[in-house]
Amino acid sequence: MSISANLRLLRKKAKFTQIELAEKAGVSIATLRRWEAGETTPNGTRIIEIANILGVSPDEIVAGEETHEPLSSGGGSVIAANERPNGMLVFEGEGLRVELPPTEKGYELFTKLVDNFISSKKV
Repeated sequence: MSISANLRLLRKKAKFTQIELAEKAGVSIATLRRWEAGETTPNGTRIIEIANILGVSPDEIVAGEETHEPLSSGGGSVIAANERPNGMLVFEGEGLRVELPPTEKGYELFTKLVDNFISSKKV
C-alpha cells in the first residue's frame, strides 16, 4: 500500500476524523487531504509526528502495517524506520542500517534519511 493509503487506514483505525488529525498535527485540512489523496507526501518529520499522534511507528505509515511489502523496487530491501524501546532511532533499508541517538542531531539525521528514502521512491 502507498503512504497515502496507509495514512488514511491508520487514521480511521485510530478513530480520528481528517479535521481532528489535521488539528493535532498542526496542518491544514487541505494538506491532510492532499496527503491522503496521494497528491503530496508528508516529510519525515511530519510522518514521525503523525505516527506519535496515531500511536503507531513511522514504518507503519511508510511501509504499511498489514502488507509489510518491500518499498524497494528491485533488490528486495525492506525499509524499517522507527524508534526502539532503548530510545535509539534505527533506519534500515537499501543495504544500510543506521542507529542514531535520540538527540536533536539524531532526530535531524533520522528525518533526513526518511525524507531521502521517501523522495527516492516517488515516481
